[in-house]
Amino acid sequence: MGPKNKTDTFLVSFDYAHGDIPVLIVGRRGKEKEIDIVNAFQGDEARELYKKLTDKKEGA
Repeated sequence: MGPKNKTDTFLVSFDYAHGDIPVLIVGRRGKEKEIDIVNAFQGDEARELYKKLTDKKEGA
């Protein structure tokens, strides 16, 4: 069941510094402008999601 007539704002953070395990965190802007963490991914899954989010598709 998806959102109906809704606007949402997400913040995505990716950290892969100094050879550590890659981490991708997804947050959502709350009512008081705070950021609520929605989900977090590690390792290969984080790297794959980052690639999907940052690779430009032709015509985009």
